[in-house]
Amino acid sequence: MALSRACEDLARNVDDPVVTEQSDPWQKIGEYAVALGDANANIDDSRECQKRQRERLSKGK
Repeated sequence: MALSRACEDLARNVDDPVVTEQSDPWQKIGEYAVALGDANANIDDSRECQKRQRERLSKGK
C-alpha cells in the first residue's frame, strides 16, 4: 500500500532570516521568532498528519 506524501509536504524547511552588518538586531530577533514559530507549526502539522495516516491504515483505509 502506498502512503500519500501529504505529510512530507507539510514538513518543509523554513528559511533563516538574512543578517547583515546593517541589520537591526531587534528586527532580526523578531524574524527568527517568527521563523521558529513557522518551523514548529510545520512539525506539529506533520505529526498530526502522520497520526491520521496511521489511524486510517489501522482501519484498512
